[in-house]
Amino acid sequence: MNKNKFFITKNYKAQFTAAGKAKIDCERTLERIGFKNIGLPRTTLPNSIIGAILTFFSTIIGLIRLKRKSTICIQYPIKKYYNLIVKVAIIKECKVITVIHDLRSHRNKRLSTITEIKSFNRNHVIISHNEFMSKWLIENKLKSKILNLNIFDYLSVNSDKAEKKLNKFELVFAGALGIGKNGFIYDLDAIHPKNYAINLYGVGFDKNELQKNSIINYKGFFRADEVVNELQGSFGLVWDGQSIEECSGNFGEYLKINNPHKTSLYLRAGLPIIIWDKAALAKFITDNKVGIAISSLKDLDKILKNIDREQYQEMINNSKIISKKIGSGYYLESAIKQC
Repeated sequence: MNKNKFFITKNYKAQFTAAGKAKIDCERTLERIGFKNIGLPRTTLPNSIIGAILTFFSTIIGLIRLKRKSTICIQYPIKKYYNLIVKVAIIKECKVITVIHDLRSHRNKRLSTITEIKSFNRNHVIISHNEFMSKWLIENKLKSKILNLNIFDYLSVNSDKAEKKLNKFELVFAGALGIGKNGFIYDLDAIHPKNYAINLYGVGFDKNELQKNSIINYKGFFRADEVVNELQGSFGLVWDGQSIEECSGNFGEYLKINNPHKTSLYLRAGLPIIIWDKAALAKFITDNKVGIAISSLKDLDKILKNIDREQYQEMINNSKIISKKIGSGYYLESAIKQC
């Protein structure tokens, strides 16, 4: 790869959310492997107006500083400036690599698939979440070279939290806890599980929706750089949407091709994973023996009842191996080296 390797940072208003942390982690890995920020220094100001101004000037200064025939890595999406950065980079005969964090056409429908793929096709290399996202992109006429990240890294100090208390497992669920986003949470009591309880971390939780003697324990909200040290439980749960029977609707469809950042959070904390079996990351979880894939949460109580101490310990041991990798930036570094 070209020795002149660059990226342009921005103001990360949401530095303590999954989105902000994921992109800052990527930048830190890029710096470690020889990329240089050619924009303004990275900032994390919460003020939207000041943040927008800093991002604008960082982008413009970065494009002025971008050397001809160099390599630039862009994190997508970046509001307003993605196509501008790609266009200037091509004019300067640079190699363009894009790391996808979210597909705007798929997740929030804010962009047409045709428009998004057209932008990607100006790149030399696209780093996709996984083989399922890559397949979807190719089916929608992506022509650029494509590589799989496999799973997002999660840079942090080591934190092994997995444990089984007495005869009951504790599931961990981190993220948006509102009924509109993850209504399935409030239906778990109706299953009457005997072999697990669930600890919640995040915002939007409505305790008034819970049944008496609920299996759900709300642990509060922690910043993304702190929560990995706060998680307490036996498994991390990767589920989305309204239903306990499947991950339904748009959230479920997106889960079939994307890498939820919470999966990396759980694994970094040393927690094995429970994931929907149609999720894209289910294959990674089962191939690496770091958890189980299930079709319905209605089946979970019985499945957990049949997991013995030896099986669970194997999952913990394998999770620690993956934890070290994602804690070091291994997966992005591997993808970039393939470029």
